[in-house]
Amino acid sequence: MSLAQKRTQTLSREELKNVLAVARGEQAADLIIKNVKILDLINGSTFESAIAIVGKTIAGIGLEYLDNDVPKAKRYLDAEGAVAVPGFIDGHLHIESSMMNPFEFERMTLPIGTTTAICDPHEITNVMGDKGYSWFLRSSELMHQNLFVQTSSCVPALPGFESNGGEFKLEEMLKYKQHPNVLGLAEMMNFPGVINANDAVLDKIEAYSDYNLDGHSPLVRGKALNAYIAAGIQNCHETVTKEEGFEKLQKGMALIIREGSVAKNIKTLAPLVSEFNSTQCLLCTDDRNPYEILEEGHINYLIKKMINEMKMEPHIAYRLSSYSAAKHFGLKRLGLIAPGKQADIVLLNDVRSVDIKDVLIAGKRVADLKLDDSINEKLTKSLPPLENTIKRKPLKESDFAYNLKAGKYNVIEIVKDEIITNHLVVNYDGNKFDQDDILFMANIERYGSELKPALGLVKGTGLKRGAIAASVAHDSHNLMVIGASLEDMVTAVNALIASGGGLCVALDKKVTGILELPLAGLLSLKTGGELFHDIKKLKTAYKECGVILDEPFIQMAFLALPVIPKLKLTDRGLFDVTTFSYISLEAK
Repeated sequence: MSLAQKRTQTLSREELKNVLAVARGEQAADLIIKNVKILDLINGSTFESAIAIVGKTIAGIGLEYLDNDVPKAKRYLDAEGAVAVPGFIDGHLHIESSMMNPFEFERMTLPIGTTTAICDPHEITNVMGDKGYSWFLRSSELMHQNLFVQTSSCVPALPGFESNGGEFKLEEMLKYKQHPNVLGLAEMMNFPGVINANDAVLDKIEAYSDYNLDGHSPLVRGKALNAYIAAGIQNCHETVTKEEGFEKLQKGMALIIREGSVAKNIKTLAPLVSEFNSTQCLLCTDDRNPYEILEEGHINYLIKKMINEMKMEPHIAYRLSSYSAAKHFGLKRLGLIAPGKQADIVLLNDVRSVDIKDVLIAGKRVADLKLDDSINEKLTKSLPPLENTIKRKPLKESDFAYNLKAGKYNVIEIVKDEIITNHLVVNYDGNKFDQDDILFMANIERYGSELKPALGLVKGTGLKRGAIAASVAHDSHNLMVIGASLEDMVTAVNALIASGGGLCVALDKKVTGILELPLAGLLSLKTGGELFHDIKKLKTAYKECGVILDEPFIQMAFLALPVIPKLKLTDRGLFDVTTFSYISLEAK
């Protein structure tokens, strides 16, 4: 398959002639799936059928392909009564948040039905610029999974307000616009720049106006939302409230319903979905770690949750997971079990429990692809940018110069299962705060400028002692640390500096848990299973410190992102997202 054929799922003339001959019943199919039912995502019914496949394409569906006057297929797959649905499509994600390289991500998610992923590699692009982005494109060319790589639009998320490791200017972005695996412009997080007609932002939108324009507009409503959509932005995966989601749908925006490891929006947004508007709604994971992928699943988990917890009709849930996404992104040969579509098929023993019997990608059984055997070979061939990206000298306790005195202080309050935060003002009497669970926090620039640590206070982790630190801090990925003890904060941060990045827990001046992420301080070279066990050890370590959050490292990572309301901490200081300005730690 050529790259152009992979992106648009087009067929060569020779391929098309073979498909048409099989469709007419005049030529033997490469594969016929028999004893199968098809869940009709258009009409909502289930019907007995056969599926005739030639090459990567479904030539036809119907029991007539089992008639005696039709040439026998080269191979038959007996589905034994299973129900066929289209392969699942993740409409927006950052593979970096899985901490797995793209080939390990494929190995973990393709067998559970995710045949297509539309990613934005802006995490590694913020760390390494073009070097990181181009690696993702090279990786996509080597994968069986359909990996589409949107062009990262906001590197950094908010220029001038944070330090990052690599630039990705418009002239660099445009080098990749014609790449066959690029569908459009990735999430435009700088929504104030769009709304207020910033020329540098509008230059990017204009340059990609003939492509998909992905959005990112949490809590944006009214006139501001009108302006954002009027600029050409087509979707949003950051919707927080039901009312906000309704307004976005009403104004023509596609609603991408997210269920990640921290941001969990299905419960709020699924009730908005109806038979009428379901083709305007799709699914994404955004940020989901390997622990939850192994424990719960990927898009298959989202479908199961919508059907069984939200009582959504199965054909609508499966429509959101495939047809709606394919339609939105213009993937004309994906998203249905129908003639001319790519044979990305999930066979289900049970529709409601999403019990997967088999998965096919481009007409091949995933079980036959031997994904385990090819990972190292593909990873080497992709030329991963392996280098130490932590350029920071070890810290001392005196670098965290809080010097707190009696008065009022601005505090970031974590909202469980959300990436938005609250802005609190708390009193300090010189000895203690008037609220519990107030901890030290710092964001430390890691790209060689040796800026003083930016200091903050945070509420909501439950941590009683020790510290947690990470080189994963969206989206510029400086070093973040939260602690009850400055000594433990120093211990944790210095362990990350020494190891080249990762996640760390420290207690009593000792490292009690660490997960090293040598690739850009974001990604591991380990298998998903190995990462699962490493994360279990980290969970034990941070629970010993009193942490009550299910995913404290992911929650902490978003405390640095200055485009998500309301109060965040960049490496340059405490940032009020509602006013888009820095504020001091001490409240006025």
